[in-house]
Amino acid sequence: MLRRTLVWVSAVSLILVIQGCEEVFTPPFKYASVEVLVTLPDGQGVQDVPLVLYTGTRHLGYAKTDSVGASRFEFVPEGDIGVSSAPTRYFFAAEHPDGYYRTFRVEEGDMVYVEFQYEDARSSIEVSVRDQDAAPVSGLEVELYTSMGVVDRVTLPESGSVLFSELTPADYGVRVLGSGFCPLLPDGFVYRDGLIVSLRQNFEIEIVLPPCVISP
Repeated sequence: MLRRTLVWVSAVSLILVIQGCEEVFTPPFKYASVEVLVTLPDGQGVQDVPLVLYTGTRHLGYAKTDSVGASRFEFVPEGDIGVSSAPTRYFFAAEHPDGYYRTFRVEEGDMVYVEFQYEDARSSIEVSVRDQDAAPVSGLEVELYTSMGVVDRVTLPESGSVLFSELTPADYGVRVLGSGFCPLLPDGFVYRDGLIVSLRQNFEIEIVLPPCVISP
């Protein structure tokens, strides 16, 4: 009887030892990571895009892209996972204007990369400056302004055209400033105002200068 008891105790002890070894030597579960990148067609990152990591109808995490358009979700479990990105005021996905979704399968320890491509909804104003003979004018300065003041100032190149881009909605004006060789009398400048810019608008305007008459 004693021998049977010892055998039974030994067997139980062996089982407990084996189970303990399994617990000690079983490798820990490795969560996955999901890295998201939101860019424009030229590769520039889009900042502050709202992101949601989800599975089915359950949200697992929230984030926003950083200054280079990137964000990372850590501790992602196995299974069918999705990432959604929302449009911002000035940036959106042309094919998915209301939201962009990607779903994929995640395995233990995976590093998943997801990229969304957005477009810039900001607007532009292209200004072409010509003389009385329709030839391009160079060397003069052109200002872009609003009621708050001057937004930008550039010098006309040989083409006689300048582009003011990445404009947010506002009421803009442009003026060509006179110089010593072309004073643009009597006001010293020629302007065009009332350029009411909204999202996804691109203005093209032409300004014809008066003769560059220099007073004696």
